[in-house]
Amino acid sequence: MKHKRASLAALAAAMAFAGHDAVAARLEYTLDLGVGRNDNLNFSPDDPREDTIYRPGVGFSLTEDSEKVYANVAGRVEYRHYVDGTYDNGVDGEVSGRVDWHAIPHRLTFTVEDTLGLEAIDTLEADSPDNRQQVNVFSAGPNLSFRVGEAMDGEVELRYVDTEAEVTDEFNSSRIDLAMRTIRRIDAASSLAFNLRGQTVDFDDEETGRNYRRADLFARYERHLRRFDLALDAGYSAIDYSRGTGNRSEPLLRGEITWNPTETHRFSIGLAQQFSDAATEAMEQLDDGVAAPGSILTGDTVINASPFKERRATLDYTYTSTRFSVAMESYAHRLDYVESDEFDQTGRGARATLLWMLTPRLVAGAFAGADFVRYSQLEREDRFHRYGVNLNRDFTPHWSARVELSRIERETMPGPDAEQNSLFLVIRYTR
Repeated sequence: MKHKRASLAALAAAMAFAGHDAVAARLEYTLDLGVGRNDNLNFSPDDPREDTIYRPGVGFSLTEDSEKVYANVAGRVEYRHYVDGTYDNGVDGEVSGRVDWHAIPHRLTFTVEDTLGLEAIDTLEADSPDNRQQVNVFSAGPNLSFRVGEAMDGEVELRYVDTEAEVTDEFNSSRIDLAMRTIRRIDAASSLAFNLRGQTVDFDDEETGRNYRRADLFARYERHLRRFDLALDAGYSAIDYSRGTGNRSEPLLRGEITWNPTETHRFSIGLAQQFSDAATEAMEQLDDGVAAPGSILTGDTVINASPFKERRATLDYTYTSTRFSVAMESYAHRLDYVESDEFDQTGRGARATLLWMLTPRLVAGAFAGADFVRYSQLEREDRFHRYGVNLNRDFTPHWSARVELSRIERETMPGPDAEQNSLFLVIRYTR
């Protein structure tokens, strides 16, 4: 994967530059050794593959926020050894982050972003070691900020974006993304912005992915109070293919409300109707920053060349106290693919996580979740239920251990059902 190596090398160079100031940069890392037993690695209803897995891993996070450089980069590498030889041993990696170099403070900044993760080759098949691939999205370019009058700011962003998948070649592309916006401060808590974004997408193989242009024009209103945040987008989007038919234009609507009635409670509601695609979804994960992952998980994004119209609603709640924390998330979505209707789907789901501090060094946890996806053109429905309990023990400020018992149930209609049980123990050293 030539482009992936090039993009990761660029991010590594930006990280090295970001870390030039030993006082400003902060590097944290984790070394761990895990061992687990899984009774159905291939998620088969009639021929399960059971195995013991040794999983040594290294995770890291690098942060810096100085006058010249902002950096937030995190990643992990794992080696998986299958004791009984049910699958070939292998190495998986995950890296994501952003580095900003302020060439002219408050005027000109250069940005490098990258996200490398593990995704399913075929989302219609169960997650198993032979249904995974590395997917990389790399972005780089300048940002120009300027002042328009006393109460208005302007921004121009130019990005070169490279996308590449290890197996799904139709995803591979190069893109040019140009965004312009003006932001007017209404008062100390409110602002109104007008945004224009244009993108050209050039696929490596035009037989599997048609080149297209995308344009978004929208206004954004934000209001930030002590316990209440509001963001609203309203506008229009269009997709124009360079050859053939299938051009689309749709209203763009997004909204997010966050309410913190007390120090311990937080509610969040999100609504969206917009165009998106697999590469855009990957880069949006960087908006809220990144942290070193405890393990490498396989995503469920459909990796292909087609943009899609997305309608999504989310409702989240968190409660945090000195001994307990509860997080609940729920969502509903509808995806309408522009190029191919095979993966058109409606879905909904919810999950909850509970943490209970038994002692200052011993924390018990539990989680449960359910997801339902219906593929309208395939007349197929997948249902997933996930449950688990875990126990975390800190022995010293640097040494800790975690044990987790989990179960996943998968129902496919039409088709047979399958379940998977796993027990995993990991010992970590964090510095």
